[in-house]
Amino acid sequence: MNTIILFWNPGISSYTIKRLREDLTHYAHVGNWSVWEHEKAHKGDRFFMVRCGEGKTGICMSGRFRSEPYKGEDWTGKGREVYYMDLMADVVIDPDVCPILSTVELQSLIPDFKWDGGHSGRLLPAEEAEKLEDKWEEFLAEHEEIFIHHTLKRDDIDDYFGEEEDKEEKDAIREEPATITLDPESTYIITDDSENVEVAGNDLEQLKKELEKKLQAAGREKPTSYIFADIEEEDQRLFAKIVLLTREAYKDMPNRNGQSYWAHLAERTEEYYSGSMKMVVLLSGILKHPDYTPKRLIQAGVPKMIVDAVDAMTQREGENLDSYIARVLDTPMIWNILDNELYDELSSIFDLPVLTEEDTARINQQLKIRQSIKKAKDESSISVFRGKPKDFKRWMELNHTKIIAIEGQYKIKELSTFAKVLEELRYYRIDISGLNIVDGGHGSYEEDVLYRLSEDEEEFYALDKMILNRKYSTVFVKKWAQVVTDDGKVLVHVPTDYAPQFEPGIEIIGVAAVANNKEIQTLIYPNGITTIDDYAFANCHNLVSVRLPDTVTQIGKRCFYGCCIDDLVLSKSLTEIPNGTFAYNCIEHVDIPPSVRRIGAEAFFCNCLTGDIIVPEGVETIEFSALHGRFDHVSLPSTLKEIAYDFYFEEMIDDPEEDKPYVGIHPDNPGLFFPRWHPVQPCDWEGGAGQGGKVGIKLKMKQMR
Repeated sequence: MNTIILFWNPGISSYTIKRLREDLTHYAHVGNWSVWEHEKAHKGDRFFMVRCGEGKTGICMSGRFRSEPYKGEDWTGKGREVYYMDLMADVVIDPDVCPILSTVELQSLIPDFKWDGGHSGRLLPAEEAEKLEDKWEEFLAEHEEIFIHHTLKRDDIDDYFGEEEDKEEKDAIREEPATITLDPESTYIITDDSENVEVAGNDLEQLKKELEKKLQAAGREKPTSYIFADIEEEDQRLFAKIVLLTREAYKDMPNRNGQSYWAHLAERTEEYYSGSMKMVVLLSGILKHPDYTPKRLIQAGVPKMIVDAVDAMTQREGENLDSYIARVLDTPMIWNILDNELYDELSSIFDLPVLTEEDTARINQQLKIRQSIKKAKDESSISVFRGKPKDFKRWMELNHTKIIAIEGQYKIKELSTFAKVLEELRYYRIDISGLNIVDGGHGSYEEDVLYRLSEDEEEFYALDKMILNRKYSTVFVKKWAQVVTDDGKVLVHVPTDYAPQFEPGIEIIGVAAVANNKEIQTLIYPNGITTIDDYAFANCHNLVSVRLPDTVTQIGKRCFYGCCIDDLVLSKSLTEIPNGTFAYNCIEHVDIPPSVRRIGAEAFFCNCLTGDIIVPEGVETIEFSALHGRFDHVSLPSTLKEIAYDFYFEEMIDDPEEDKPYVGIHPDNPGLFFPRWHPVQPCDWEGGAGQGGKVGIKLKMKQMR
């Protein structure tokens, strides 16, 4: 439930103090109010009304919305687009007579929200809303004896909306779309399950109006949407056009049993899951009609891919069987549909009273076609798409196999079309070796994806990850929801709402493979993982514990960037902690393995490192802002050769009021140079050179400005 803050200025509003006083004693339904952020507000959401302008200002009303937002005339008369919502108040206070929770108190309680006016109907963030509710309950309890004019008790308003669970159930019913199905007799049936209301007829738009009238009579709102024969919204208008087209073409055409041919095809469409398949089935006999040609269908708005499929399925006048089969085999996208239709035809043999010679000849032809399709399917291991991106979804819906390849040259912006379709539809194996990406002079596709990732955007599709991991393979396999390389060694993609499964055989976690995942909390790898590539677990905000086995020899830049890690164990086989690897986490302590030679820039930036930081012997390079926290002391090894002058975040470590912290340099270090730094307090290293020596000095550092 969201909380919306409304503003009321009696000096300019049509809602006057007099009307508010009437509402105190007469009405729970206060009328309606304009809501600025209407797209974030829903029936049943909480509202608080704040009086602003002159006089006592603060909260004078609370309650819940009793309608969804709806467009109305601009109350100011300026012709703006304004959305309103109906109000049901549970508390109404006369601000001129009673105490109110003032804007001063509100501003102190929640300083980041503007309480003195502005757009009415702004969303209050959930954490702040909880604070406000607690404060409001406190305020009402404190003045309970004064507030005798409650328009409704809390129990009454909860009864109006139902308990929270009931409300959610009612909202779910209200949001349930009505279903449009094809009916062999009356063309369409529209069903609204929430009220068990059903209407049937030929005119789709008229039926919708009829259904809405029936729902209104039952006291229900009209459906939020319509599902047409389980077809996606973008194809519903096209499918309706094809229904009318085919119903007209087949009106006098019976099937072999003497029934309506259109009714037969309408029933057959129920066996297909995709809109494209349903369209092909409905149109499958239309080219036998003398008034319909492929050209006319295209002119009528039927997509060319659908027309090509229907044309390939249709045996032309005088065409011999071998020629027809050759055309069929050249069009793999119709194999499944034609095979199913032929199977249905052959199954109807049992309905024939007598098997004539003509029937026998037809059955033999159908068997030959089916056998040819079966052989072609067995020999065809992969379907190749080389068309326009806008046709890819329809091609996938019609495709005879789940083993596919995408070939051709495409611009970066076109790849999102492929990516979204692949995410929505089924496939088993995909080959992108023939996919050529044109960057258009604005950077590579990989750069674009990683930029979006660094901005913490959530929409990353399997194809994005495949392209990022082409260095490992160009052929990928989908196993349940995850995607791996064809040899099973590299995990390439895990959906954000799916807990990753590290199956046996996986050796590498690919680039951005688990990025933005919401489910992973603890990461304990099985032995066998050797590499965690760049951005592999970036922005996994619920990931708190990571323990890397000693088989891991390589981790990539920013691979755990922006998580919430507070428990970290590193592999003893690592030679490098690259740039930004653990940046923006909650790490307080880390044991750096002696195998590490380089700690990259911002490796532990924006963490909570505390106590003494010991950089072990073996480390040769530490880059800028590698360490970050409120630690006391950093010990640097004798092996260190290069170090950035700002290797730690100095505003966090330097404290001019205290005689610490110190950066300790091992006495055996051959000579360490800090550019732009000045030694302020040289002193003895225990067992090392004396004061003022160039080797083995312990320094407090101060950056020169």
